[in-house]
Amino acid sequence: MANYLIATAAVAAAALAGSALAADMPAKAPPAAPSWSGFYAGVSLGARWAANDWQTSNVSPSFGANAFIPTAGTGGAMDSVAARFGGYFGYNFQVATSWVVGVEADFGWADNNKTANPLAGTTGLFFGAPMVGLPTGAVKETWDGSARGRLGYLIAPATLIYGTGGVAWQRLELNANCTVVPGNAFCFGNPHNETFGSTRVGWTVGGGVEQMIGRNWLVRVDYRYADLGTLNHTFFTPGGVGIGFDDRFNAHVKVRTHTAAVGLAYRF
Repeated sequence: MANYLIATAAVAAAALAGSALAADMPAKAPPAAPSWSGFYAGVSLGARWAANDWQTSNVSPSFGANAFIPTAGTGGAMDSVAARFGGYFGYNFQVATSWVVGVEADFGWADNNKTANPLAGTTGLFFGAPMVGLPTGAVKETWDGSARGRLGYLIAPATLIYGTGGVAWQRLELNANCTVVPGNAFCFGNPHNETFGSTRVGWTVGGGVEQMIGRNWLVRVDYRYADLGTLNHTFFTPGGVGIGFDDRFNAHVKVRTHTAAVGLAYRF
């Protein structure tokens, strides 16, 4: 009986010693929050909506201000939508527990193309008679790019919401085409087909949400608006031979875009 009591006491003492030792051991530290600082580069896929407004003025100016009278307005929308493929790279710096600042540049390509037949602002009366052989017009946008700053807030250690803004570039081409037909034709003398291209510079703003996957991958969804100003161009100059063949007109195209995309980047 004595031996049993002694064994029981020894077991109890060992259990108490083990509990005390476990209590004295430090608790395991939670994993450190991921850092957002560093360089990154990625690719994106989305869509670009082109919201262009074409205004036509000064039709056949040699004949005087009242020779041409628009009957269907002087302008109209030349909108289009196209898939956009792009790439981007930048640098993030986590300035506090919840704040991230950075810089980013991107480049993309899309085939935005819109044709109007007849061209907005050319439907009207010339010296009181309806015009025939009206020109067609087109607006085409291809590559775009931007350089921007970013400011983000971490709503969770691996989830960033951000705003962005900066300088934007856009390649734009305008086209006008007309053929000679009998009657009170818009195009005098010879047929014309002219294309004018310009790289526009403007501003862009937007925002999005970015999620860190593991320690090196960043997936995002974002949107940006860009205003590239107004492109002005005089078509069909010189307009023929002499005052009787003046088929010039001025185009004024206001260029704006909306871009939405998903992206995947690797953080170095």
